[in-house]
Amino acid sequence: MPIITRRSAITLSLLSLSTLARAQSDWPNKPITLMVGFPPGGPNDIVARALALRLSTQLKQQVVIVNRPGANGNIAAYNVAHAPPDGYTFLYNSSALALSPALFRKSQIDPLRDLTPVNGTATLPLVCVVAESFPANNFREWAAVLRANPGKFNYGSPGTGNLAHIAAAMVLKANGLNAVHAPYKGSSEALQGLLAGSIHFQFDSVNSPLALIKSGKLKALFVTSSERSPVLPDVPTLAQGGSQNVEASGWQGVMAPAKTPAPIVQRMAAEIAKVMNSPEMKATLLAQGGYVISTTPENYSAFFAAEIERFKKTVDDLNIQLD
Repeated sequence: MPIITRRSAITLSLLSLSTLARAQSDWPNKPITLMVGFPPGGPNDIVARALALRLSTQLKQQVVIVNRPGANGNIAAYNVAHAPPDGYTFLYNSSALALSPALFRKSQIDPLRDLTPVNGTATLPLVCVVAESFPANNFREWAAVLRANPGKFNYGSPGTGNLAHIAAAMVLKANGLNAVHAPYKGSSEALQGLLAGSIHFQFDSVNSPLALIKSGKLKALFVTSSERSPVLPDVPTLAQGGSQNVEASGWQGVMAPAKTPAPIVQRMAAEIAKVMNSPEMKATLLAQGGYVISTTPENYSAFFAAEIERFKKTVDDLNIQLD
């Protein structure tokens, strides 16, 4: 049996570190998976695909979008958390990932333990949309209809615990209104339910129903940001409509499995920032009503942690618990 001496052990360790360093310096040398926790066509998928296309060019390796919808993005998060931390699997996350710790005490994912924040990408205000036939054209009329019919109207969302769900609950509670939540498996599916008359209103990231609003198939009643959206300049904010102050914007970013090597995280973060801050991507995002939030892994991690705490307070105030 060969004897491993202290010197040979050190040599083996150095060789191992050298191999790891070479693997990191060669990254990427094969296609990369960017997993999205919602179906195609939703607000996260739209931005993720634009990002993946440009990353593929910059990295000279294909960045492939894989949709794993379900459990409000947590199925995709779980899959990425359990993927090899080698820089070839990333999660395209929504703000719902930071909401989960507050809503689900038995969650299988602790985002800051099981995943590594890489960088933020975009933030988009939410818009409340209704069918063209709904008997309201602004916040006051919408609130009056709901107030006259407590519990008789329902609203869709991309899933239980999604920011769109929580934002709607916040607006309803702040204004003494009552409606029934009807969760779907994604934003696009909920919008189809709205068009079919299965639900009566929906809060959604502004880029998701934008084409339906522009075509006249849906009406936009108000946005949840502090200022009007540049793509919907005629749609007032909640405050302008006479609501109690509630501000909610969805945000998105990229996470990696925990223990992904720091050089790969830093490189991917820099590539994401380069894409998102390019004039072309800024213009693409602005046309969807969104804004860039890409900075660094450190800033995204601090932002993510702060959002978890903010959401915990919001959920406590609303007295919402989902398990």
